[in-house]
Amino acid sequence: MNFGESNIIKKEKDLLSHQKKVKNRIRLDLFCFNLLIILGILLLAGFCIAGAVQGIFDSTPVISEQELLSDGYASVFYDISGNEIQTVNGEQAEQEYVSGNQISDALKNAFLASEDSRFYKHHGVDIRGVLTSLYAGLKREKNQEEVNRTITQKLLKNQVFGNDDATSLFSGLTEKLQEQYLAVKLEDTMGKEKILEYYLNTICLGENILGVQSASKYYFDKDAADITIAEAAVLAAAGQDCERFHPLEEQEANATQREMVLESMLNMGCISEDDYEDALGEDVYMELQNGEERKKGVSEAQTYYIDAVSSKVIEDLKTKLGYSQTRAYNAVHHSGLKIYTCQDKEIQQICDEVIQGKESDKQSQVSVVVMDQSTGRVKALNGGYERNEIKIDENGAVDYLRDPGTVFSILSTWLPALDTAGMTMGTVEDDSSNGYLDDKKRQGLKNSSEYQGLVTIRESILGSLRIPAVKILEKVTPQTGYDYLLNLGFSTLVDRSGNAEGNTDTDISLSLAAGKLVEGVCNLELTAAYASIANGGRYMEPIFYTKVVDRDGNVLLENEPDEKRIIKASTTWLLTDAMTEFILEEEGKDTIFDGKEIQAAGLFGASDSKKDFWFEGYTPYYTTGVWCGSEDGKQDHTRVYKEIWKEIMKEVHRVKQIEKAEFQKPSDIVERIICTKCGNLAVEGLCNETQEGNCIRKEFFARGTEPVENCNCHIRYTVCKESGELASENCPKAEKRSKVFLIKEETNDTKDTPYVLPKDLPEIYCSIHK
Repeated sequence: MNFGESNIIKKEKDLLSHQKKVKNRIRLDLFCFNLLIILGILLLAGFCIAGAVQGIFDSTPVISEQELLSDGYASVFYDISGNEIQTVNGEQAEQEYVSGNQISDALKNAFLASEDSRFYKHHGVDIRGVLTSLYAGLKREKNQEEVNRTITQKLLKNQVFGNDDATSLFSGLTEKLQEQYLAVKLEDTMGKEKILEYYLNTICLGENILGVQSASKYYFDKDAADITIAEAAVLAAAGQDCERFHPLEEQEANATQREMVLESMLNMGCISEDDYEDALGEDVYMELQNGEERKKGVSEAQTYYIDAVSSKVIEDLKTKLGYSQTRAYNAVHHSGLKIYTCQDKEIQQICDEVIQGKESDKQSQVSVVVMDQSTGRVKALNGGYERNEIKIDENGAVDYLRDPGTVFSILSTWLPALDTAGMTMGTVEDDSSNGYLDDKKRQGLKNSSEYQGLVTIRESILGSLRIPAVKILEKVTPQTGYDYLLNLGFSTLVDRSGNAEGNTDTDISLSLAAGKLVEGVCNLELTAAYASIANGGRYMEPIFYTKVVDRDGNVLLENEPDEKRIIKASTTWLLTDAMTEFILEEEGKDTIFDGKEIQAAGLFGASDSKKDFWFEGYTPYYTTGVWCGSEDGKQDHTRVYKEIWKEIMKEVHRVKQIEKAEFQKPSDIVERIICTKCGNLAVEGLCNETQEGNCIRKEFFARGTEPVENCNCHIRYTVCKESGELASENCPKAEKRSKVFLIKEETNDTKDTPYVLPKDLPEIYCSIHK
């Protein structure tokens, strides 16, 4: 760079020149002009935002204290044809209002500690949570939004804003602003104590329980004023989500949450260290009352379906729209929803009438589910007799978890064996005493009748044989069976869990083959799994409703089943063919459909305990599951559950005017004549002339899995009738007899034993006619 004197003088002239001054002035003017425009835009935007916010505030609903406790509007349920079937409202809930001084301090502090520890420090809105809540709202993290709400906001959300679906960003932001504005106003007009009183009297703490007074009586048989610290923590845990942390049905989850509530109470300073330790050590769950004896007035049969719909709508409002438990409950019972169900009124009436006709069996209970397998729609459901001696509160079709017994082997064992393990209907297994259930102890599994010996998979299905099922599952592996069951929609199977003795319980075991489960399954999920076979291998999630509309006509929820192919079409047809034969063999003399050309497939059986009897079956149109059982296992329900299934299915198809229906065979199914003792191609003159009779039958296979080798388990020898040994040339012709023996290694006596080739026979000739 040149810093000479002449260059400096030149630079100075350029800077002081008129042209340079003009350029600098223009630049400064442009900068100021742009700055003014930006400031103007920001100011205008600020006024617009302020106006919009003021408009939102002006449109905030005006509420009275009474409206916070109002019963609101009744919701209406419609059947699949649009006919009204039932109306529900808040009057059906258990709710008893008590004033704040009738609620123990322990209860108040437990709810404050778990839901709003700064309740007495904020003015309706906790500034610390506002930014977090707004950020969560932008990310659509609805659960986090609920955590950051104050109790004042939750009261408003549950009782005032329950009808706003908040599905868009703008509507969600509008609701949040109005909610916060109202929360501040509410605290100015009502005060903290009244707000807390209202909240504790309206929160949902069970399926039909509102408020801490009703909950205290239901669970602990005492008033809210007498609830202890330990008991208060149980109820506060349930208040966060009474389904996930239900004090009776989800005690393990509730106990974990209860510990967190007690820790929050300790940190908040409302209990001492000694109180904390005492509450932790109290066996509070032993004190819980189940409320069944105090629960009066069992619903009529039809409401079992409505109960199931209500539960599902509440669940979907929570998971899909981010509602809290109380808000979802209020939406269904107080906000005037129109809920369009999948119920077919004709089919529902058939189920109810058939079950009511069997009610004389006073020691048993029953449930029924009818599905349209092609759509996943639950057409009818009955949860039990009106007089319910097992559990008054529960819906037997969706709530009872029972051992499925032998009907489970189709799903856990035979299905994966055919679908993925390279086995066929002709695959042979030995029904003998060396079967076992327990993977570790390898306990022996015994038959109640004679061991059948070598049997095909089809014969095992037809005979509901457990030992071949267990042996096959061991080859398939329990993990594979378990994975198939998860794909079939079972939600109550146990992967790994510890029990009271410190052992590990799991359903990933050979017990799957016999339907012996840790917790059990419900009729709804078992029926849906069989419906997947009826539907050609496509699983359709069972649905109870198609649409939910609010009282202003806005669609809150639309419901279509999740559909996925999980089984090969050839596999489902093979299983269907075997179960069609099962129905014909068992019920052939008493035709189900009175001569109509309607095919039916299914399986029935019982659990080991004889407490549970099942019939799961289907036609090309409908799948129906029936459970019948008792707690003591002393009743024989064989006649009842078979009759219920047959009567329902026959009447449904008659009413729906279905005269003909058959299962369509896929093009890749081929036929072969096999030997049932080895599964290979049968040899005429050998396999049909065995000592035990004809061992030949026609079998079906998925193309590419059919046998190609001839029978290798039968052999013919000529023996001397007098000695029983191989005939020699010296044996009289009249004493010679041709016998077909079974080549088999016997481990114990079975039906095969008399016909098994003696080990030394091929080497010893007749000792009489030497």
